[in-house]
Amino acid sequence: MDLPTHAVFGFAVGLVFFGRLEIALLVSLGALIPDLDREYWFIPMKAYLDEQYHRALFHNVFVIALAYLVSPFLSLGIFLHMLLDSFTTSKDRGCEWFYPFSRLVKRGRYDTDGHPQPLDPNERIYFYQEDLHAMIEYPEPNLPEPESPWRRVYGPALNSSLLDRGFLCGAIAVILVWLLAPNFSNLTLFSNNLAKCVPHIVGYFSVGALFFAGELDRRDQEAPFGKTQLGFLSKLSFLKIPLMIAGGLLCITWFALYWNEILANLEAIGSNWISILFGTLLVATSSFAIVKCQTRKGKPPAIV
Repeated sequence: MDLPTHAVFGFAVGLVFFGRLEIALLVSLGALIPDLDREYWFIPMKAYLDEQYHRALFHNVFVIALAYLVSPFLSLGIFLHMLLDSFTTSKDRGCEWFYPFSRLVKRGRYDTDGHPQPLDPNERIYFYQEDLHAMIEYPEPNLPEPESPWRRVYGPALNSSLLDRGFLCGAIAVILVWLLAPNFSNLTLFSNNLAKCVPHIVGYFSVGALFFAGELDRRDQEAPFGKTQLGFLSKLSFLKIPLMIAGGLLCITWFALYWNEILANLEAIGSNWISILFGTLLVATSSFAIVKCQTRKGKPPAIV
């Protein structure tokens, strides 16, 4: 899904479910963050092409958990972003919810035509099927066929297409209805809560600067393959590094402005540290036991 769709959808969910402008802005900000894992300045082009980090590096449940330490609403925005991306096809990469653990599985039990694949004695866990036909036959130009399955969740929709536009227009309609009814009373949010929104506005400028710097760099990196795709932006290519630095400094500023809330969230989480530690150990132990049980000798290879 496109960035405007993610941002507006997150904002709509924040308004409808929480009714506070500062929360809606924070959910929307979280909905923008995952797409920073595109082929930007912090990911070398070769590594990006080989490993397909986009829709994986920042699109997983562990990033959701990490964002929860900052704010549950930021975490919710990331979750909503991943949910929408899971509607997209293998052509658009889908969403890799359990990266990096999903990459421990290296092979599919059946190929794209449904034919059984030779078993590898060194591999005890398989995906059910190799990559979809659409991924192999109709990938984006910069997405070569991977050596192992993509390990992602796919849907029927295409980026920038009908469902994408539907979510965007639907979210805009929901926001307008929520603000204007009944009797325009909810419009007072924009006059009574602006001071609380200052940290989030700084966060938006930070993310925006990083996106713009990354987009300039991404298009400039394509020069070795023929010609650069900067086009009219070529005159602004010198801004890549300054924008990257500015985005990083603004991000630090955002954390400083939001520090009291972060400490409050950490304190709330820390007050239940025994339950959290016990739950983490229980999940890890049970997961390990299930894998060992399903892959023990004498059993056929396990399928995810």
